[in-house]
Amino acid sequence: MKDLLLFIGIFVLAGCQSARIHIVAPSFDKQQKQQLAQHFADQNLKVNFAQGVLAPSEFNEASITMSPTFADFKLLGLVKDALRSAGYYKVDELRFAQQQQFYYEGHIGVYLLLPKEQRLPLYVESEDCTPYRTLMLTPEGRWQLDDFVSKPLAGTWRRQGDRVVLTSDSGVDTHLHYERTTRITYRGERPAHVLKALPGTQGAFKCTFVAINMN
Repeated sequence: MKDLLLFIGIFVLAGCQSARIHIVAPSFDKQQKQQLAQHFADQNLKVNFAQGVLAPSEFNEASITMSPTFADFKLLGLVKDALRSAGYYKVDELRFAQQQQFYYEGHIGVYLLLPKEQRLPLYVESEDCTPYRTLMLTPEGRWQLDDFVSKPLAGTWRRQGDRVVLTSDSGVDTHLHYERTTRITYRGERPAHVLKALPGTQGAFKCTFVAINMN
């Protein structure tokens, strides 16, 4: 009986959808999520915004992942209609995606990412600081600075054009300049992401942070 009630509960929650729709949109704020959910609601679709899911870096701006055996083309069409109404006209369909993404039976993953040229690396490391430190920037908008000596600093980050604004949990803002450039390595010249402290920056962020693409 318990299993039957659980099944009925899941069925009611899912409504007429043959699959649950999970949206991975790490750069979206609360208002953008509400607007996107409304586009899906206009197609009578319910969505869930997934937290803590790292999208593969090779994914393009808009992707739908699903089981290789997924065959509800009507539902797929409604998902695409919702995305088009939100401004996503080019959507990749991925029947198999690695790294435990949403491609298993009964689920659809909708990945909405920044254009590749606007994405920040997950980790950058100091180039000219003592002690050495690393800066982590999560897709969900959190950051953490470690120097492996003192207590880590943490907070939220947001992108403003060529600047990255880091707001500490205590409410202090730090502005870093972001650029795509190159660095010379043992494999020759390689693409690099650089975050550099603006003039007047004090404390732990008075550094240049770099992530070099060695692929």
